[in-house]
Amino acid sequence: MDAVSFLIGVGLIHCCLFFFNVLFRSCSHYPYLYFLQNTGLDIQVLQIKWYTTAFNRMIVKWVMDRLKFWSAWFNIGVIISIILVPVSFLMVMKMSFDLLFGGSAQGDKNSVIILEPMLPGVNMPFNDIGYYTLTLAVCIVVHELGHALAAAREDVQVYGMGIGLIYIVPMAYTDINKEQLAALPVCNKLRVICAGIWHNVFLALVVTIVLIVTTWMWTPFYTIGSGISVKAITHNSPLLGPSGLLVQDVIYKVNDCVVKDKDDWYQCILNAVRQPTSGYCIAQKIFQEYDESVPAKHMSNGAVNCCSADSEINGSLCFEYVEGTQVAPLQLPLHSCLPARIIADQSQKFCQSSQHCSSLGTYCMRPSLDNVTKVVQIKRQEGKDVLFFGYPGDIYRTVDVSDWIPKYNILHSEVPETLALFCKYIIAFSAGLAIINAVPCFCFDSEYITNTLTHYLLKSVIRHKSLRHAIALTITCMGSILFGINAVHMFINKVI
Repeated sequence: MDAVSFLIGVGLIHCCLFFFNVLFRSCSHYPYLYFLQNTGLDIQVLQIKWYTTAFNRMIVKWVMDRLKFWSAWFNIGVIISIILVPVSFLMVMKMSFDLLFGGSAQGDKNSVIILEPMLPGVNMPFNDIGYYTLTLAVCIVVHELGHALAAAREDVQVYGMGIGLIYIVPMAYTDINKEQLAALPVCNKLRVICAGIWHNVFLALVVTIVLIVTTWMWTPFYTIGSGISVKAITHNSPLLGPSGLLVQDVIYKVNDCVVKDKDDWYQCILNAVRQPTSGYCIAQKIFQEYDESVPAKHMSNGAVNCCSADSEINGSLCFEYVEGTQVAPLQLPLHSCLPARIIADQSQKFCQSSQHCSSLGTYCMRPSLDNVTKVVQIKRQEGKDVLFFGYPGDIYRTVDVSDWIPKYNILHSEVPETLALFCKYIIAFSAGLAIINAVPCFCFDSEYITNTLTHYLLKSVIRHKSLRHAIALTITCMGSILFGINAVHMFINKVI
């Protein structure tokens, strides 16, 4: 199922739920109203919410059993959060200045975009929608649980907690007494406000340790960092066939690009798409033994064909001297019809010019192809190299690979890969939520942190409360504008 079909299906489910909700409510259907009241469900347009008070006693009990521990715990959270506020603000400021004053024009996107929302089908695989929803829900619940625990520690009444789904994006919230929170001393108030950020930071740290430990624990059974294993190949893949890839093949090279993990795999395929097909350093004796060329013909797509139809069926390609006709040696044919498999097996190395082959006493010959079609040589640990003729993007699209290489045939890479991917998403989401909430921006935790600190720190300098409030509002507005600039830039570049 593609992204559009999935989103349409989710939208139809939301519409059906909302329709029946309106229908039963308008008819005053008592069993349905009783069900909603007792379960805490609330169905709105493209939203489903669940509110409960079932955890209130448990939260209060946890806090009251270890008062000293929780006091120290949330004091650490205040320190961490206050440190993150200026760091996040400066980070967003740098991002905005890079975007507005030529950072993106330099072409170094990694130095411009530091933070960006992770969107399925946009900057993360849509197939990971399950990880996306689950990890985001876990991170948000942990964030709100921090606020609830801190509020209970400060004797602020916790009315309940709620979780929900806005289309496909999970959300959570804690319902506490706002008047009691506002009446707290500054330090106590900051414990409650900063608890969410602190819990997200702690969750990211814990899961990072878990990821490191579990990676070490899998080493007796799996190898990582020395190649990738083929998990699955789609039925329409051009890599299928007797001389193609097989499931559990271990790939360690694409042309002359070394593959150590999935990131390298993507980068090597991308290089194959962007760069011209590599040439091969070919000895003169190979021309004399295998050349089956016919008079060369220039094709409409810019390629040169010097092979007969029978030669092409047998796997031969037309190779041309990469430096052109003016500098070609006299003993070297300008175009040669040679068997691609033999050339790939007997070639001493890849080349882009004749200088790469001069030290070996060979000549650099490149397949004469159009701009889209490429020759990609995939090296695997067992079996012959796989030669692919076509658009390299089809390789990445139809072959699913894993960083985890099983040491035994009975093992599969799904278990460690699933755990590692789940941990990576939690680390990214939880750390991202902590940093985003530390940016002085409306509706974020840092709005209240900034307001509280401004009133407290400037109280002895500026006596007028309205002026202190104006300073806090100015800082929050600046953070909101800077954050908005980056959000709009991300939307334009990633979505549109």
